[in-house]
Amino acid sequence: MLAKLQKEDARSNELIDRVTAYLFSVGVRTSRERAWDIIQNVHRIPYEMLVESNPVIKYQGQGTHISRKHGNQLLSIRDLGKFELKGVSSRKDASKKASIRFRPSKVLQRYIEENIEVI
Repeated sequence: MLAKLQKEDARSNELIDRVTAYLFSVGVRTSRERAWDIIQNVHRIPYEMLVESNPVIKYQGQGTHISRKHGNQLLSIRDLGKFELKGVSSRKDASKKASIRFRPSKVLQRYIEENIEVI
C-alpha cells in the first residue's frame, strides 16, 4: 500500500503532475502517489541493472573511456543516453569506489544546447 504523498517541493510536484498527465494521455489512469512510485522505480532501473551485472569491477584509471569492450559496465539506451559504470578514486586519498555517470544521447544533448542560452 502506498503512503499518502505529501511533497512540499514545487519542482517535484510539477514532475509528478507531468508524469500523471503523460500516463493519462496514453490511457493509464493513476493517482499522484502511484505516479511518484513509477517515477522513482523507473529512474532506478538502469542503475540497478548495472549494479546487478557488475558485483566487482577493475579500477580503470583517471580519464579512461568506457567502451563496448567493457561490456556490462556500459548500458546504452537508444534516444535516451548511456549509463557508464566506472571505478574511480579521489585525488585526496587512494580509496577507490564505483560511480555511475549518465551521458545524454545526441538528440537530448542537441535539445539542451538549442534551448538553453549560456551567458
